[in-house]
This record gives sequence, structure tokens and C-alpha cells, in this order.
Amino acid sequence: MRSEVELGLPREPIAPALARAAVAAMGFGVPEAAMADAQLLTSEVVSNAVTHANLNPPGEIILRVETDGYVRVEVMDPGPPFEAGPRKPDSGSGGWGLFLVDAVATSWGVEPEGGSRKVWFEVGTR
Repeated sequence: MRSEVELGLPREPIAPALARAAVAAMGFGVPEAAMADAQLLTSEVVSNAVTHANLNPPGEIILRVETDGYVRVEVMDPGPPFEAGPRKPDSGSGGWGLFLVDAVATSWGVEPEGGSRKVWFEVGTR
């Protein structure tokens, strides 16, 4: 059964938890392993948006989730563009977000959408 949701997230530390909860709520009919992967990657991508987006305090990060036996997550923010490709984590405790996305997602990418950038990924099979 196909389901979709879109919501705005604040650019605050609570945003990844809210995004994970939204993904979890969409899990009907999706294999448990795919949902766990989707929640992990959602947290990483939303954390990146919170950290790197050029948002004023009232600005929002947009989360879209689509499920239909698989999970597709899109995160939009007005941050600067960057080259998408396999990443190596930075030294220290940060820099693992896109490294994990590249390692775990079935497919992923970064593309413009309107005046924003969109980071998306899919887990599971269509």
C-alpha cells in the first residue's frame, strides 16, 4: 500500500528525532530491516540539514517520505549545493552522514528543487 507524507521540521536539535518518528509511522508493509535503515539514514540526512542549511530560525527543513514496500526519503533545505559522491568520514566524530547513506541506501542523490537542494535516498526494493 503506497503512502506519502510531507512535513516541515524546525532547524533545531529535535528535528532528527521528529523525522525518525515520521518515517517509523509510515512503516506498514515495509520490511523491518528496511525501516531500521531508513530511520538511521533519515537521522543522518536531517542532522546534516540542521547543521549545514542556511536557514534563519523560522526557516524549515522539508521532509518527504514515500513507502510502497520500500522507503524513499527526501530532505530539502536552502543550503549551498555540493558534489554528491561517496564520502570518507572526516577525522573526529563527525562526517559519517553521507558515508552511511552511500553504504546503506539502495540508491541516493543530491539535486536542486526550486531554490533548495534535495538529498534523497531509497532503501528496500521497489
